[in-house]
Parts: sequence; C-alpha cells; structure tokens
Amino acid sequence: MNITEYKSLLAESEFTPKEIFEVLAKDEDYWIRESIARNLNTPNEILEILAKDECSCVRYSIAQNPKTPKEILEILAKDENSVVRVAVTQNSNTSKEILEILAKDENSVIRVAVAQNSNTSKEILEVQMNLLRK
Repeated sequence: MNITEYKSLLAESEFTPKEIFEVLAKDEDYWIRESIARNLNTPNEILEILAKDECSCVRYSIAQNPKTPKEILEILAKDENSVVRVAVTQNSNTSKEILEILAKDENSVIRVAVAQNSNTSKEILEVQMNLLRK
C-alpha cells in the first residue's frame, strides 16, 4: 500500500481522529479532501474548512453529506458553482430559509431542484409560480 492509498483509507474511515482529518484536509490531492467531505464522521469544524476549498467537487461532496449542518449548507447555498448549489437543495438538512433563498436563484435548474425537495414549503412553491408568471 502506498501513502496515497493509506491517506485515502484514513479519509474514509469512521474511526479517524479529528487531528488526522485536520492534516488530511490540507492534502494537495483533491480526492483525499473529497473523501473527507463525504465521510459521515468528519467533524463539523473540518467540514467548515473544506466548505471554502478551491475545488468545487470537495464543496459538492460536503453539500451532499447528510451530516452537514445547516450553517455550512447556508455557506454553500451562496457558492459560485451551480452544481454545488443544486446539491444543497437536495440535502435533507437544508432549512426552509435556505430553500427560500435558492428558490429565487437565477439558475432554473436550482429552482427546479428546490421544488423537488420535500422540505420545500407551499409558500416557497407559490413564490416560484409567481416568478414563472412574470
């Protein structure tokens, strides 16, 4: 096993301690950071750091992680990358407040994804319908 394979196993393990995640979160290989972002046991502090990662695939993986807290999803809801914002709309932890903001996104794919989220309120759907009528 080489060092990259070993780091990958650590990034994906449910038993990896926070201190190791802190080191791996700075790894030059984006897919190591992406593995951390997908890990359901990654501490929130590490997810918050990775939410600002230069690689959109890392931010996307955080947005998809069902353990990502609402505060981090709120940050990712403002991401410049529309694919990351779509992933936020699909996360069950995304609050109604965040969905309300994303329901007005300039990107129609994101607005459709908001409509498909089970947490989307009737009021948000009505706002979307009014936008369509304009």
